[in-house]
Amino acid sequence: MKLENSRTPPALSVRGMTYRYRSRFAKNSEAVLTDVNCSIDAGSILGILGPNGSGKSTLLKLLAGVFSIQEGRLEFYGQDMQRLSQAAIAKAVAFVPQETQQIFPFTIGEMVLMGRYPHHTGLGGWHWEDFEDLVIAERAMQDLDVAHLADRLITDVSGGERQRAIIARALAQDPKVLLLDEPTAFLDLHHQLDIARILRRLNQERGLTVILVSHDLNLASQYCDRLLLLDHGHIVHTGTPEEVIRPDVLEQVYGCAVLVDRHPQSGMPRVSLPV
Repeated sequence: MKLENSRTPPALSVRGMTYRYRSRFAKNSEAVLTDVNCSIDAGSILGILGPNGSGKSTLLKLLAGVFSIQEGRLEFYGQDMQRLSQAAIAKAVAFVPQETQQIFPFTIGEMVLMGRYPHHTGLGGWHWEDFEDLVIAERAMQDLDVAHLADRLITDVSGGERQRAIIARALAQDPKVLLLDEPTAFLDLHHQLDIARILRRLNQERGLTVILVSHDLNLASQYCDRLLLLDHGHIVHTGTPEEVIRPDVLEQVYGCAVLVDRHPQSGMPRVSLPV
């Protein structure tokens, strides 16, 4: 994608975005997101936080192009995202939903290769994967440490291995931006840390822009460069973990008292509940 100037613009820029779920039972449905404005720097990790129903997943799906924009403007590296084709978006933006059902028992290798599909659309029908696709898929599996499972059925591996394989499929798209909805949900502590460390490594080694929704305030504080806190569809606060993970800010949004201290190793803010 050709950029119009030498200075790299934000990876994604949101201006005045409002979104409502359509309903045939209510003419004027309540907005899930209201006048959202934010910019996400290229090569950064952004964590989207907030209580249940605050609009986190909706915002992520709008950024991914899964939902169509109703009001406002979304720019991808300075270009109006509404003017980009679905094929162009699919090549540049990878989205990992919170729940991915595996109906057919594909092998992990086959599933990861599916991430190459956007690069074969518009070529006059289906094209079998070529050598470049195999190399990119293999690299994605190596990056997520699932290459040794390439011939295993996705239905026959653990939850942590399945999640790594799903992220490998997204990485095989060779995206500029990776969006993940609760990537560590339903995983044990070991696999949560495993996924978080892999995402940080990919960000540092490839300059990959990562945007993730999380309910885990501590994990987001340790691994995200910036945080965006939503409440009832509004951005309450955005900034570094030190600026967002504060008792006054969190108590306002979550409605309960919290204790915030420093992690003994990283020095980043750490949240706990009073006894």
